[in-house]
Amino acid sequence: MEQQELIEKIKRLPQDRVAEVEDFVESLERRERSLNRLDLHQALSNYAIQHAGTAVDLDSDLEAAKIDHLLQQDSEQ
Repeated sequence: MEQQELIEKIKRLPQDRVAEVEDFVESLERRERSLNRLDLHQALSNYAIQHAGTAVDLDSDLEAAKIDHLLQQDSEQ
């Protein structure tokens, strides 16, 4: 289905149904952001595991700051 066709269908809906569509789209956006964040977290974790103990490994102070930052982000959500 083309985007324009979908837009036309939405325009024909009663206002309360349009609000439902908007809620659904927003939930899809939240889910997508969450998946993107999980993908990034997994990629970072994989990198850290692969390079642990090598010359590109982060120093302990920087790692601690990263963990604190991530915990703060999780508590804000």
